[in-house]
Amino acid sequence: MTFNRYIRFRAVLECIGAISCVLMACIGNDLIGVIVAAASALLWIGGEVWVMTVYQRHHPRRDELSDMHQHKAMQFALVSLAGFLVVIGFVYAVLNLVRPLVVHVIPPMMLPALAMYALAVSDIRYLWLEHDGDDAGGDDED
Repeated sequence: MTFNRYIRFRAVLECIGAISCVLMACIGNDLIGVIVAAASALLWIGGEVWVMTVYQRHHPRRDELSDMHQHKAMQFALVSLAGFLVVIGFVYAVLNLVRPLVVHVIPPMMLPALAMYALAVSDIRYLWLEHDGDDAGGDDED
């Protein structure tokens, strides 16, 4: 398995985890949602341990194009996460202003959902940048 295939697998797993967290936030603390989120987290952790074992950290994969793509992907994920947090905060502030007698609270499961979203967006953006580099002859796939 190549590094980019692993990142693709990880992005799918993070999307499943984010969707299960959003469902738990919208529907309530459902046992199925907790099981799916826990299974996703365990698979994600297992994948990270596997990558650390296979792509040993004392011989890290280093090249400038990949580092640049990872940096851009993380910046994109951070900005989009901040944008989502602003929108969610604004929506709940407006809800509390419109109906002042009912206190609207952001569901606690929205934070893990947004964290999983940011991880997935970072991985997807990285893969997108790697794919664009492939068209220009700059692919650095191992």
